[in-house]
Amino acid sequence: MLYLVGLGLDDGEITQKGLKALENAEKAYAEFYTNTETVSVEELEEKTGTEIEKLSREKVEQEDIILESAEEKDTAFLVSGDPLTATTHYEIKHRAVQRGIETTVVHAPSIFTSIAETGLNVYKFGRTVTLPEDFAPESITEHIEKNDSIGLHTLVLLDINYDGSKAADKLVKIDESLEGRRAVLVERANADSMNAKVIELGEEFETGETPHCLAIVGKTDHMEEEFLESHDG
Repeated sequence: MLYLVGLGLDDGEITQKGLKALENAEKAYAEFYTNTETVSVEELEEKTGTEIEKLSREKVEQEDIILESAEEKDTAFLVSGDPLTATTHYEIKHRAVQRGIETTVVHAPSIFTSIAETGLNVYKFGRTVTLPEDFAPESITEHIEKNDSIGLHTLVLLDINYDGSKAADKLVKIDESLEGRRAVLVERANADSMNAKVIELGEEFETGETPHCLAIVGKTDHMEEEFLESHDG
């Protein structure tokens, strides 16, 4: 049995179902390369009595440690946020099914639910894009343009420690037409210190601790505008 368990974005967000799966597991692994480690593994071990081994990105993506364990014993794989948000994790689920391993997914809060706190309607977001810190793929702005063409907002995910102000500047360098566009900077989604504020791409603005993401504003309705005003500045 393989349990794919979401930990949410902060301590206390793992569900009762997730805790039960961890208690039942004979072996447990966790990864935090897709998000900042905001969940205390030690507390989870104390609550459930199950020892948790942290895995690097290379071990998750390039080795079959998780699936080999799940073929022999009940194994839990713990993931920050929701367990199926990242393509890598869905691939693990897919390969487990192909191997005939019984699989249970335990969902949890993720950035895709937290963005509702921006005031932008979650039903009006188009394709999500990821902006890495070390290079600037032009495909990002192509997807933003496609979302814009039908009035949709765009969620821009950033590398874990990538500052939102630097990311905003990079977007303008990739596509000058984005200068002056409204966006919402989301800092530390779901944490007690979460902050969201409206900014303009290309303008200087102060930021707090990471992780950050940006929501580029598309076509808005009256209600969304009222919510955005509450985050202004």
